[in-house]
Amino acid sequence: MKTNQIKRYLVAKPLFAMLFVLAFTFMSCDNDDNNESQAPLVISTTTDENVAITYTSIKIDGEVTSDQGSTVIARGVCWSTNSNPTINDSKTTETSNIYSSTINNLIANTNYHFRVYATNSAGTSYGLNQNFSTSTLNASTWNFLLTNSGQTWNADVTFNTDGTTVYDEPSSPGTYTTYGTWSLNGNTLTYDMDSSENTNTSYQFTGTLLNNTMTGTYNFGSYPDQIFSAVEY
Repeated sequence: MKTNQIKRYLVAKPLFAMLFVLAFTFMSCDNDDNNESQAPLVISTTTDENVAITYTSIKIDGEVTSDQGSTVIARGVCWSTNSNPTINDSKTTETSNIYSSTINNLIANTNYHFRVYATNSAGTSYGLNQNFSTSTLNASTWNFLLTNSGQTWNADVTFNTDGTTVYDEPSSPGTYTTYGTWSLNGNTLTYDMDSSENTNTSYQFTGTLLNNTMTGTYNFGSYPDQIFSAVEY
């Protein structure tokens, strides 16, 4: 072999080896990228038709449909009064990939936004933004159970949308019909049974909403506070 040929061979051999190593490394990196996990796939199975809503709670159902190659380490529902809530807002944490989250302690007659979420080592993904409103007292009728000195009786109370009320006792329809006013501050009801009378001579109710029930006290003049409870018809 001629001297020049030998030199070219000795130079080319390590060059070929270097190119081979580079090609193998590129292929390995490409394979690693293709196998890299992604954030999970998660959907909400709650719709306008099946959503469960009360005055202070809303239930959202979710399902992690794929872990995308990495174990799911957190999942649940996040919510806010603003659209597209994230896990930095309020959230639930569930243990199963098919789950139901009941969000409690909400405010009546308020619109909330919800998104299901799931997290793995690759990150967090979200379902579509959904918005639902808690129930409103407007145009609702309730069955009040009143207690006074060991005696109890029932009354039907309708809360009209204009802030007025109609009180009637079903045991004697029309006999005790009374017209009053109502207001709601958060989940606290203030109800004056008879707005035509001075507040010292008419029944005054203060109640707290919880789910689809209400409990509280009422007073009449200087008499001690009495207890009432109510459920919506």
